[in-house]
Amino acid sequence: MTAQESSTTHAAAAAEQPTGRARSGIALCLSGGGYRAALFHLGAVRRLNELGILARADTVSAVSGGSITANLLADPRLRWVGGRVDGLEEHVAATLATLAGTNVRTPALARKLWPWNWWKDDVAVRALADELADAVDWWGGSLRDSSPAGPAVVTGATEIGYGVDWTFADPSAHRPHGRIGDYRLGYAVPPPGVRIADAIAASCAFPPFFAPMRFDGDALGLSGGRPGLESRAQRAAIRHSIRLTDGGVYDNLALEPVWKNHRTILVSDGGLVFRARTEHTVLGRMLRILGIATGGGQSVRSRWLLASFARGVQDGATWALDAVVPGSYPRAVVERINAIRTDLDAFSEAEQHILERHGYLVANAAIAAHAPALVSDPAPLRPPHGDVADPAVAAAALADSARRRLLGRF
Repeated sequence: MTAQESSTTHAAAAAEQPTGRARSGIALCLSGGGYRAALFHLGAVRRLNELGILARADTVSAVSGGSITANLLADPRLRWVGGRVDGLEEHVAATLATLAGTNVRTPALARKLWPWNWWKDDVAVRALADELADAVDWWGGSLRDSSPAGPAVVTGATEIGYGVDWTFADPSAHRPHGRIGDYRLGYAVPPPGVRIADAIAASCAFPPFFAPMRFDGDALGLSGGRPGLESRAQRAAIRHSIRLTDGGVYDNLALEPVWKNHRTILVSDGGLVFRARTEHTVLGRMLRILGIATGGGQSVRSRWLLASFARGVQDGATWALDAVVPGSYPRAVVERINAIRTDLDAFSEAEQHILERHGYLVANAAIAAHAPALVSDPAPLRPPHGDVADPAVAAAALADSARRRLLGRF
């Protein structure tokens, strides 16, 4: 490695590492994982609200499926008063139930089959954004004009030219009109044409099914940024055609935007827990390799966070889909929950209820064990959806939930 390469590499690493600046505030991180993660996070959010924690959150950082739940929390009709969030059932839970019961990925992917779209490589992810805007009407509004009454919402994607975290931050995160960009290419105020639905779709553009969403950085007006070793011509080409893929490819725990400056970090991990297995198809092998690549970065971030907790630099708690906790489901059922497909096709009512109930109880156990000081209201447990409380009922409902179908479920 040359001296120039070493200097640039170390500068980039320093830019990504937490600094010694004073940290403050509570951040809630919602991982990727399709509807499965979004529903798991909903259960966690429900319990955090009961405990008086959600209303005190400063930032919600999310990627992929987590961005669905996070951006529902930006609904301007929610009332963040008195230590609780009013309207959660009506505007978040009910809306997510309707959305998660809808297959949005197959119609979006089918748009690519139309002959006049064959040469438009991001037509499917743009169609996905339209599907999301149709499902949640206020997501069709401009990101720069959103006005959440609660915490700032930061939606993450992966910018593949430089291989870094790209963020869509709402006006609460960066006043007065929000911010989009990354530390390499620079930042800009979101133009009026960038919708909330566009940010969510870019974050959910899981490869290889969805091609990256493209933006023209020159048209966005990006400024600043830290070049690497690329030539000016290479940088200009990357900037002219910015490609954004699933936020979980770079940082599936959505930690990057918050770990440098927040004192308390809560991580809800609804991603697939890595298991040893064999693969029998080329596509399966490719997805497996992608999982290994992304899982490595997630493991490093997770270990760093836990070490930070142990040293007293930060506090908080993490919880994950594969956790077995008292009062929730036994190991055999939790394994079925962990195996639920990562998809944006239609989830049955039973699948939705099981994931939400599990998220509620797992988050409660994590807070009780690792962050009890955050609780301002020790509300009694009221797990939702007693219709799936019986492990046998849950196991039967999830018998076919792991299988991903070509055309999805409707």
